Amino acid sequence: MNSIPTTPQKWNRYPKGYVKHQHFLVQLVEWLESQGAEVQIPEDTGSWDKGIDLIVNGLCVDLKSFGLQAYGSSYTWDSSYYKGRPRPLYEGSLTDWFVHVTDGPPSEWIAAPADCLRTSKFNLPPYYFQSDAITMSQFIAS
Repeated sequence: MNSIPTTPQKWNRYPKGYVKHQHFLVQLVEWLESQGAEVQIPEDTGSWDKGIDLIVNGLCVDLKSFGLQAYGSSYTWDSSYYKGRPRPLYEGSLTDWFVHVTDGPPSEWIAAPADCLRTSKFNLPPYYFQSDAITMSQFIAS
């Protein structure tokens, strides 16, 4: 397994957020490995990672270091950066699943298929229907 850098990198324009993200990534990988999941860490290219922070049981996962806000039957990305922006699935993106940190342990973090992410029509960040989202425990069990 490649090492996960947890210190600022010269190429990153937001070092504080990068370090926070990487510490969450370490927690997630440790938990996944404790569950017997097959985990691969892609090599850091110093540029766009094509939406892949890790590969879990053959699926490309993009970890988001922010959570979700429940609104009715949806989960909206809890990130002011994405407010009013289209869902971040770009040409060349290989993301299969997004994983969002919660206040609980990694087993309770929320995962949703990338193709279920929707652009808001109300100038809000992207969202999923709650019925499309599962916990990481459920993700591993499936």
